[in-house]
Amino acid sequence: MSAEHRVWIADRWFKADKTKSANYGKGDRWRVVWIDPETKRERSQAFAKKVDAEAFQTATENALREGAYASPEIAALTVGDAVEAWMSSKKSPKAASLAKYRSATDDYVLPRWQSTPLGKVKRLDIDTWVTALQNGSAPRRPAMRGKSTGLSPASISNVLVPFVAGLRFAVAEGWLKKNPAEGVEVPAAKSEPVVFLTYPELEHLIDVTAKAATAQDALMVAVMGNIGLRIGEVVALNVGSVNLAKRRISITATITTNAQGKPVLGDSPKTEAGNRDVPIPPHLIDALRAQTKGRAATAPLFASTTGSRLSLSNWRNRVWSKVTKAADVPEGLTPKGLRHTAASLAIASGADVLMVQRMLGHADAKETLNTYAKLFPDRMDEVTDRMSIARAKALKKVRKSAPNPPSS
Repeated sequence: MSAEHRVWIADRWFKADKTKSANYGKGDRWRVVWIDPETKRERSQAFAKKVDAEAFQTATENALREGAYASPEIAALTVGDAVEAWMSSKKSPKAASLAKYRSATDDYVLPRWQSTPLGKVKRLDIDTWVTALQNGSAPRRPAMRGKSTGLSPASISNVLVPFVAGLRFAVAEGWLKKNPAEGVEVPAAKSEPVVFLTYPELEHLIDVTAKAATAQDALMVAVMGNIGLRIGEVVALNVGSVNLAKRRISITATITTNAQGKPVLGDSPKTEAGNRDVPIPPHLIDALRAQTKGRAATAPLFASTTGSRLSLSNWRNRVWSKVTKAADVPEGLTPKGLRHTAASLAIASGADVLMVQRMLGHADAKETLNTYAKLFPDRMDEVTDRMSIARAKALKKVRKSAPNPPSS
């Protein structure tokens, strides 16, 4: 065994000649000693029983030899420590993201892993936990209400975010050699059906909303269904966001949720691509002019009866649930379905992928295609027909100029 891997046991109570030392009867008798490979300094740990010291000696020797050694301080760190350290390392996270991480950590991660040492986390245990999350048998925060039920694939993925990130943080800090959670298999999520309305269905919903609620509520539905804004972006709009002369609405913020789960006005949209100017269809100009006329630029475009910003949850419960029932819309239609509606109507009108991406504020065209690929018309026959025409024209030109024209 090399010197750097050597671990030995010292008897604190007796000297080499078997005589009692000054420490006789004081504290633990057996002292395991080794050289820390990082600091190159001597480390030690005392034990009352020799059998425990020998077991620790063997484990330390193996860890040094295999490169898996961790100092006692690091070895004492738990998954809970790593996750909390990762949370603290986040620089200016969005309030909604922080609240989601906090909820997942408190509700499911810590109840299972808080006191588990980092070095004791095994891939098999993680896989077993994921299965338990799926079937509803996983430990959860004691104060949580309701019956424990299995989580959806999307919810399981949300729970794994702080867990995996905490272990990744531990690797970066040298607390772990590798992340046992990397590549963990998550139940496949079923794609949500894309529910959207036709022009007549959308107009019917707008008309019903105007009668069953208010003209302002009807305009909100019209803006979401014709322009494709997220409901949080709509509620975050100010009067000054609307430029009728240029027929544009500037999206610079959204309603988000703080760490206490309360709605707050965020300082930016969902993504960087969400900062955008969207076109106003001509048929909405008059309604938006009436909505903005004589009002301060800083006032909420869609305000409550007291002039404050609307509450998303209240609007869904007070208006959306009532008008969608009265309008007998397709099952499963949500405010997000109005966003799908705007996308489908734009595609049907000839908008290409990039146009739809910009209108919706998607981070990249891949997201747009993944959601709406089936809505784009199949133009393969049209393209191949044009290719044949172009081929014929090119060959005809060559035949006219060449002495010996190639055969077709």
